Amino acid sequence: MSVLRAVKSSEISEFARDIRACRSSEEKLLVLVNYHHLMEYGLDLVLVQETFLKPARPKSCALPGYVQLRTDRTDAPLGGTAIYYKRSLHCCPIDLPTLSNIEATGCRLAMTGHGTLVIVSIYLPPSKSLLRSDLEALLALGDSVILFGDFNSKNRKWGCEIPNTNGTNLYKLSKDLKFEIIAPPTPTHYPDTLTSRPSTLDLAVTKGVSLYLHCIEALHCLDSDHRPVLLRMGPPAGGLPKPMSKVTDWKRVSTALEEIDTPALNNIPDVIQTTDEIDSSIGALTNHIQKVVKRCSREVPAAVDRRKVPADALELIRAKNAALRHAYAYPTSENRSRARALQRRVRARMSEVKNEEWSNLMEDITPSHQAFWKLTKALKSEGYLPTPPLKKADSSLAVDDVEKAECLADSLELQCSHTIPPIDIHHIARVEEEVRHKTSLEPRDDLSPVSLDEVQKLVKNLNAKKAPGLDGMSNKAIKCFPITLLSLLFAIFNACLKNCYFPPVWKEAVVIGIHKPGKPRDLPASYRPISLLSGLGKIYEKILKSRLSEYLFSKGLIINEQFGFRPHHSCPQQALRLVEYITEGFKTKKRTVAVFFDVAKAFDRVWHAGLIYKLYQMNVPDRLILIIHHYLTDRQFMFKHENTYSTRRPIRAGVPQGSTLSPLLYSTYTNDIPRPSSGVQLALFADDTALYLRGATERNIGPHLQRAIDELGTSIFETISSVLEKQLSSTCRASKDGHDIRVSGLCSCRPNRLKKLQTLQNKFCRSATNAHWTHPSVSSIAETHSNPLLSAAVSYEAPPPYHFIRRPRNALTDPPDDFTAEVERLIEINKQNDD
Repeated sequence: MSVLRAVKSSEISEFARDIRACRSSEEKLLVLVNYHHLMEYGLDLVLVQETFLKPARPKSCALPGYVQLRTDRTDAPLGGTAIYYKRSLHCCPIDLPTLSNIEATGCRLAMTGHGTLVIVSIYLPPSKSLLRSDLEALLALGDSVILFGDFNSKNRKWGCEIPNTNGTNLYKLSKDLKFEIIAPPTPTHYPDTLTSRPSTLDLAVTKGVSLYLHCIEALHCLDSDHRPVLLRMGPPAGGLPKPMSKVTDWKRVSTALEEIDTPALNNIPDVIQTTDEIDSSIGALTNHIQKVVKRCSREVPAAVDRRKVPADALELIRAKNAALRHAYAYPTSENRSRARALQRRVRARMSEVKNEEWSNLMEDITPSHQAFWKLTKALKSEGYLPTPPLKKADSSLAVDDVEKAECLADSLELQCSHTIPPIDIHHIARVEEEVRHKTSLEPRDDLSPVSLDEVQKLVKNLNAKKAPGLDGMSNKAIKCFPITLLSLLFAIFNACLKNCYFPPVWKEAVVIGIHKPGKPRDLPASYRPISLLSGLGKIYEKILKSRLSEYLFSKGLIINEQFGFRPHHSCPQQALRLVEYITEGFKTKKRTVAVFFDVAKAFDRVWHAGLIYKLYQMNVPDRLILIIHHYLTDRQFMFKHENTYSTRRPIRAGVPQGSTLSPLLYSTYTNDIPRPSSGVQLALFADDTALYLRGATERNIGPHLQRAIDELGTSIFETISSVLEKQLSSTCRASKDGHDIRVSGLCSCRPNRLKKLQTLQNKFCRSATNAHWTHPSVSSIAETHSNPLLSAAVSYEAPPPYHFIRRPRNALTDPPDDFTAEVERLIEINKQNDD
């Protein structure tokens, strides 16, 4: 049986692994891998030969916390191989090729800093010959392969006094197939008969493994003819690279960029006219900036946490390290036991030190403490967790970083495409043909040119903490541009506007994935894609956005119901409109029913031709439409996982994620949403849609609201069949064509319950003074707002004094209740004590 375990230490971190191998019957297997041995050796992965397990009992010999892989022998009672690995390992089973004589079970293990390891539990029955074809098939399973188990091969090269044919063949094949044979220095097989000599039968065959694999020993802990074998896997040759961080001298960057006579920029024409000149100018500028930043940067060792450790703990750590070195040099049972005992003492003492530090921090922490906000953020986040093996579409697993990057890229490519079958093929063909015709014509109008002052303001307002795109040019570098480079940018932008052009290099994105809380970590769809775009390209997008928004909002083309991504509108204001509508109904004991629509992957499923067609319908300037059309087509992305990039993938649908222009384009795309009749209210915030209506009973509300849903379904969703007739006072979910639909009922309830809710609302409103819709000044802004839907929502008659309902603004103006007054008094006392 073979055992693989991970060793945690300050020297070798997660790269070290221990492999133990032994052979036993089913009963002795359970003796070895019982709780005592799991705790003593910290087993992570167990390789077993001659399991004696039967296919009729698939769950026999299962271990809690481990995944069991088995290859049972079906033609005879003996034999069989198995692998157990901890569920926390990034490990998965693999399909093995058909073998003639060798019995085997295999898995793949992903490791940080090393390629994927293929680990195979091997058993060659003594009556069978070792075949070259079997070894070739197993060694071809991956770039790094470990075959470990009972080879029944004897050779003097690994300490056997009498060789056999299999041992001779194995040694010859090691020369031909270029693999290594690692054997323990002492025998692993002790026959039951006294006349037979001990021999070494349990071996490790490795190929392409760059880890240190030569610390191997047999363990005398089983009453069996085969002894367990321990093989330690250390860090790669040369040790682990020291973590480094890059430091850039930005003052030096600014000085270097002010040099006018630069060979890289001298080839840029004085007047940029054609698209080829635009592309070459951008390439020369980007290369120049990259070289300057690289020249002004240097790598330094990463910052290390140098917290003060108590003297007794330091002395204990030194003793533990010395004991480990002594145990490696003289691996006796006494030395190993002492080293393990010291390891346990160090872990216990360091746990005490951490608890003491935490207690001291909690005593001293205040909002003015330097670590307050870092601590708050740390408590709110789940911390870094490595990505587990991901499930592919064909139910296989992506284990290493390359496979994970491709798997996540596959998921995103499918997400940014039209996966739903078209409802009206003729309509789609007509729209696409119309768009092709119009975009082939010369523009009839012009756009206002970009000014140097506009470029300077955009560069000045850049967020220096934003990550760079695929070109590696950070916003910090752009903010260092002198007037000469800003003038070059100014010329490039104007040339792009003149040619109705969006440079292809600015249409490439690097995408990273952030896990969505509460979602399964092994599914690619559970990771929210974050696009990193070119910094220069985003400046150009802001120029286009300013011209598009100026046209749309000056003409009043965006409907009043849309509060998302438009000036002087916000989500709290839309929420205020809904809350005021519901509260007004409480005065006359009317109930409100609301239907909330959440369009799944809304931004990623926008139909490009449909968006361009709607822009033409709104009479947006031709030149601007042509640039947006060029901006949307032929976009590509690469998914980055850890330090690995996927292949380039196309984006066939959707507005670019992470772009400043995309939200405005989406609002334009959904601007023709039908407005409901029969008094039903419509509220929009980006891709979130709500329909709501109040009335005396559900029977009065239902038909009107259902009619509004049907009207909405004719243009966006399919008709929702009778969802209101089922249950209006609860929330239900359905899914149609990739859209999530939520139906919620907000009905009037008993006055005492409403009063409790009102009291709770008042407490939060008083404490959350930064909340827009509760602040008196914001309420006064809503009364004079240019959007008539918002101003009408707050123009109401105040309720009588005896009425228990108070509007949101009253929460700040009315006298506080007893509980709130006591809280405020305690806060004031604490402030005085701090002073």
